[in-house]
Amino acid sequence: MKRNCMLFLLLSFVINAQGLFDSAVESRADSVTASKYELNGFVRGVYFGGFQINNDDYESKAGYGELGLKLRARKGEWGNGFAEIRMRKGYEFNKPIQEIILREAYINLYPGPFDIRVGEQIVVWGRADGYNPTNNLTPQNMLIRSADDDDRRLSNFLIRSFFNITPFRIELIWVPQYAASVLPIHLFELPDQVQLSDAMTLKPEFDNSTFASKIDIDFSSFGSSVSYMRGFMPLPGIDAKAVLDAEGNYLITVMPLPYQMQVFGMDFSTVLSGFGLRSELAYRDPVKDYSKNMHVPNPDLQYVIGGDHAWGNFSLILQYIGRYVLDFEDYVRGRVTDEIYLKNRMISMQQHEFSHGFSFRPAYTFFHETLTVEALGLVNYTTKEAYIRPKITYQLADELILVAGGDIYIGDDNTLFGSIDRALNSGFIEFKASF
Repeated sequence: MKRNCMLFLLLSFVINAQGLFDSAVESRADSVTASKYELNGFVRGVYFGGFQINNDDYESKAGYGELGLKLRARKGEWGNGFAEIRMRKGYEFNKPIQEIILREAYINLYPGPFDIRVGEQIVVWGRADGYNPTNNLTPQNMLIRSADDDDRRLSNFLIRSFFNITPFRIELIWVPQYAASVLPIHLFELPDQVQLSDAMTLKPEFDNSTFASKIDIDFSSFGSSVSYMRGFMPLPGIDAKAVLDAEGNYLITVMPLPYQMQVFGMDFSTVLSGFGLRSELAYRDPVKDYSKNMHVPNPDLQYVIGGDHAWGNFSLILQYIGRYVLDFEDYVRGRVTDEIYLKNRMISMQQHEFSHGFSFRPAYTFFHETLTVEALGLVNYTTKEAYIRPKITYQLADELILVAGGDIYIGDDNTLFGSIDRALNSGFIEFKASF
């Protein structure tokens, strides 16, 4: 196939919906001037409810109590450490849960002009709001039941270094071991002769590492970056193989399978006459032959452009999101394995050569900023699917908040959101006390 030189637009948007967030960042100046130790965190109670998958009967989808602790330990000008632990107990997806999760744990070192961070980290790249096509380094889980979209981010062990030459900042990252995003294939409707298998793990070999670099330039009213990544994408594809059962019948086994990509990216943000402008662009080029491997997406070009502005207590972010798929070919349904191929197209959002959509985030604050009413959402015009998360946040007292809202997925059965809507559509309420 001759090459003619946009998972998961929707899924990435939902996972990244919190916007321009990153893991806790502390400069060496803060490390010197602040206290040696700092402990804070939160306690919260969370409840999700909605309809059952197969009927309109109500069910409790999740309910749990959670304690989160954040610890910072500073060692003067030499460095500091950060760790976040989550402990929760309750139920989720009709199963009891009782778990302790080390969300992040890393050390910051300051040798000379370099900043080096080693350990379990969450990395977020990109200046666009919600959907960041250049953000491909650490895994995510859209199935997390939480009022805080940032909780969908997962960590991985990596070594991250910075070199600052004002106004430039050079960043290098090495990810020695692959960690996969959670792919909700168990929610997809598959043919009867198809069975699910566990995800394939990658050996901790050097060739399975991921490498990334970025150069940022920042001024008071303008920022931009160029980036490059080569390695395994956190979101895997779906592979299939035929096996014989004990009775001699053929079964199709499907499993998540990672694939390698090169990603060339750039972004910028600026302010003009009080209006914020932002854009992000990424070209993804698969390392493996995508024409012979159904789990490997085609090369594509993803792009975001939008703006934001505040009028008193009201603010609005609006963005156009597009994707162009290279070497695109129409595909006709046939064999069972063809259905798996089409599922891969669905989760990587490559059902069409061109895809067009938009995201929005209006918000309004009342009562001296103690009550916020907001909504974030995405409409994919090409595939006719949408996601909306309305949310109300009320500050009951200092460091005590009430959050209520819902997750609404809309789409046909052959779309990503249409495949998971019954399982994930829900309303939620959360009480949270911070300290």
